[in-house]
Amino acid sequence: MMNFLRKHMRKIFIVTILAFIGGTFMGFGAYLRGTSADTAAVVDGHKIPMKLYRSLYNASQTMYEEYSKAPLTEDQQKQIMAGTLQAVIQDEVLYLQAQKYGVLVSDSELRSDLQSSAMFKSNNNFDIRLYYSFLNKMHMSPKEFEEMRRKQIAGEKLKAILQSAIKVSESEYLEALEDNPKLLMDDMLKNKINRVLSEWYMKTARSYNITTNEAAFKQ
Repeated sequence: MMNFLRKHMRKIFIVTILAFIGGTFMGFGAYLRGTSADTAAVVDGHKIPMKLYRSLYNASQTMYEEYSKAPLTEDQQKQIMAGTLQAVIQDEVLYLQAQKYGVLVSDSELRSDLQSSAMFKSNNNFDIRLYYSFLNKMHMSPKEFEEMRRKQIAGEKLKAILQSAIKVSESEYLEALEDNPKLLMDDMLKNKINRVLSEWYMKTARSYNITTNEAAFKQ
């Protein structure tokens, strides 16, 4: 289930579910009981619209059912709910961190990102009809989708900066080889990047006041 989400959620442009965290998001924050029905979560006062959460959840549900050719079970629905909520919160946390470090996304960068997507291409050219067809399926306006994508690109740029600073020294590698003679340097670097980013994200997320709406887990 989670392997499917990791592989396919990029198709709807959200940060890959569980990209940093191995478990579900349920441990963060308190539920926003009695809060506005149009808010899925709040990250340090920044509201994440319930409409965004619902759009991504519904797209994930449809995608998985088409892939598995079977309706979702109750457990699978809960996994997608938790994963989708975690993903939109993760996007917001990364975006706020990107702003903190001055990582910006220009209009030209956003335009290039959209126009280079294979999803929106016909005969290797950007097709505005495919773009609007996608937005209709997502029940999102261009402004809503492009705002979401701008935040995600900023987060991706920040992650790239963090990753570039993570190295494996020769002594680290030689020591690891004693335990696993077949270990490749590239694999060790990937593992270290995943571990360091996971630790960084968990520490960063805990520094924010994150609350979630219990209604996000109801259909």
